[in-house]
Amino acid sequence: MAPEESQFLCGDWVWDPALRELRNYPRKGKKHAAEPEAVEQLKPVRSVTWHRWSQAPMQTSTGQVMPPSLSRVVAAYEGGGDLTVNDYDRACAEKLARTIAEAYGLPVIEAGAPGGRRGGNLASRDQMGRLVNEVGREQVVLDEVGGEIMVTKRGRLWGKKRRTLRTNEVRRLELGYEVNGPIETFTVWAVVGPEEEKLPLTSYSGYEGWAEPEEWREFTRGLGRSLGVEAVVV
Repeated sequence: MAPEESQFLCGDWVWDPALRELRNYPRKGKKHAAEPEAVEQLKPVRSVTWHRWSQAPMQTSTGQVMPPSLSRVVAAYEGGGDLTVNDYDRACAEKLARTIAEAYGLPVIEAGAPGGRRGGNLASRDQMGRLVNEVGREQVVLDEVGGEIMVTKRGRLWGKKRRTLRTNEVRRLELGYEVNGPIETFTVWAVVGPEEEKLPLTSYSGYEGWAEPEEWREFTRGLGRSLGVEAVVV
């Protein structure tokens, strides 16, 4: 007999806290199957990692299309080996990770792509050593040697508006991070002047979970030291 709906932790998963057992009941029409498709009685766990990452949509050998946003829970056993659960429903994957972690008094480690994050996504400087960032119709150029930030905005049809700010007007730097669909974006913002206008000095956009956040944190801290201002990182 299939478990009651109230017994499901989320999705097709049932967690037995007494046995520390995870069971998966596949759906049969509108209901769940009477018998579990998979049962895993957890051994002593040393860590629980919740991976989140995105990639270009892919087609499997069976013709199914994998969605761009992916999620995986890995419970590593003390004696070696692990339990790996792939679940596209991120809310369910997070619930699984936190339930298993709480049973063993562990924190949940949040990570990106299982294959490892990759550095080398920082913007390169131009021949004059300046940081040049273009977003839409606006270009922001940081010239540390000249002590200037030049902002150029193109008109919708023609013409440009230019203005120049001094780097000593920068109050602090902020490292921003956001995810929109499968794409993540890191942006280093300069907060300038008494009105605290935010100017994007450099940015990167790519599939979620692959860029190395610490690379961006260290870059922001280093740029803050160079400008003599505080750097606020995520």
